[in-house]
Amino acid sequence: MEKIANLKDLKKGDSLYFEYQGKKAILIRTKKGDLFAYIAICPHENGDIEWDSQLDMILCECHLSLFSAKDGSVYRHSSLFELNEGLTKIDVTVDDENNVFVK
Repeated sequence: MEKIANLKDLKKGDSLYFEYQGKKAILIRTKKGDLFAYIAICPHENGDIEWDSQLDMILCECHLSLFSAKDGSVYRHSSLFELNEGLTKIDVTVDDENNVFVK
């Protein structure tokens, strides 16, 4: 397991990028405090994704497609987005000292 953050450094509604197995990844802490991590690459054309805290959704910058933070599934896609693959999820755990680890 690899430590990537501590909860005190990641406020509710925030996100941070990190490297996971040589790929760009994103850790999201929703407004409710739930934690999710994904490979930060859209499955359609490998575009970058970002966390939109106002929408509480993950956004692909290429086609403005939206993904669920809960499971990475496609929530809404543009007319150019034909693929229904979701994002690649990364398992997250938190220890007793609020350190966040990925597996």
